[in-house]
Amino acid sequence: MSRRHVLVARPTPSGVDLTAVAALARACGIGYALLDQGEPTIHDVLDEAAAAAVPVTLIPLAVPRDRYLETWIARAVANWRETRSRDLEVRITESIDKAAEFADIVRARMREEGTAVTASPRAFRSPAWSEIPEHTAHILVCRGPRCTVYGAGELHRGLTREHPDALVTPTGCLTPCNLGPLYITYPGGQWHSHAVAHPGADAEVCDRAV
Repeated sequence: MSRRHVLVARPTPSGVDLTAVAALARACGIGYALLDQGEPTIHDVLDEAAAAAVPVTLIPLAVPRDRYLETWIARAVANWRETRSRDLEVRITESIDKAAEFADIVRARMREEGTAVTASPRAFRSPAWSEIPEHTAHILVCRGPRCTVYGAGELHRGLTREHPDALVTPTGCLTPCNLGPLYITYPGGQWHSHAVAHPGADAEVCDRAV
């Protein structure tokens, strides 16, 4: 039986260089998933593998080792098994920096002189980074691992569609994960739990205020 291999990255709240992750996956001839902040999620790739009845090996993509990533990959798999009730063999490898060849790569870079850094410091002083965007409300959308699995991606897109004049900002984990997916609206600081947005331009976000 063939086996499906999947790189799993952990983006920051600011995102990830998704183009680079996808390019690395293509170069290796495998797929990729994101632990949080974006899609495809671990649940997405496991759903596809289960439909094809193909076992999966997940490869944590973090240098140096990210124990949070590894721990939450395992938790995501456990949640997938519980919520899907599917029988699928899923394994996880050690972190990439545990491979003996990784140290060789670093040593090879040490033998290089590198290129001169010529970046201008003007980017730190750009007026564009000194202006607060015009907005009527500020909405913080949790994109932690659990909320992402629960549908925070579509929630984020749905809120952006429904509130074009608002500043909709994805965040890291906001803590009350069992209430997810959730978001907070300002002014007022109102928490909204178990929010659901169905795909489609005319879809509305349904939620329960905390």
